[in-house]
Amino acid sequence: MEWDGLTDRERFGEWYREKRDRFADLARDADWDGLFEELGRNPGWINLPRPGNRSGFAPLHQAAWHGADFAVVSRLLAHGAWRSRRARDGRRAVDVARERGHTHLVELLEPVVVRRLPSPPKALERHFHALLRERTGRCFEEIEHLLPPLEPLTEGPAVRIFFPVAGMMGGFTYRLEDGYVKVHAHSRMDADDGERYRVSPDGWSRIERPHAPPPPPAPQSSAS
Repeated sequence: MEWDGLTDRERFGEWYREKRDRFADLARDADWDGLFEELGRNPGWINLPRPGNRSGFAPLHQAAWHGADFAVVSRLLAHGAWRSRRARDGRRAVDVARERGHTHLVELLEPVVVRRLPSPPKALERHFHALLRERTGRCFEEIEHLLPPLEPLTEGPAVRIFFPVAGMMGGFTYRLEDGYVKVHAHSRMDADDGERYRVSPDGWSRIERPHAPPPPPAPQSSAS
């Protein structure tokens, strides 16, 4: 899964931006067959809005807006759509469905917590965002990004999310472990596999890599 927080459409390459726009058009126009066909090629796009994040509506929001069939919404959820994902105005898909009078979707769209965040979750998310800012230096000051919420991690037993960061040539992959969030910061510029961090309600810290034991000495050949 991906979290796209970039708000400047022009930061995307033209070819990729056009593909993402076509994907967003399919959801906007309720072309569900076309949308699922595209998800077959790009399954990680299920929670992505139109590039630039103007409304922040992901496919599940659009399905709620249109009052899509129960089967369509169930299929979006099976693809990994996040019930807890909020648009720029704070609405979730269930809020959109309720406002539009699509009562057949309200129960289905209510967020379901499969795994709980370590308590207190607000402190956990604050430290998570502090880590992202620290690790990227001035990147977020120069290029606006909407930082990812942690709530989608609660919607499945093993949710893993990638947050690409413009200017970093990489980003952050994060997942929920027992009692903390594990964050992997990686970039194509890294000479190794990047760095890993532990984020808990008490703060964040780097996970030190175990040192490999030295190789055994080579056997000495006997003199002839």
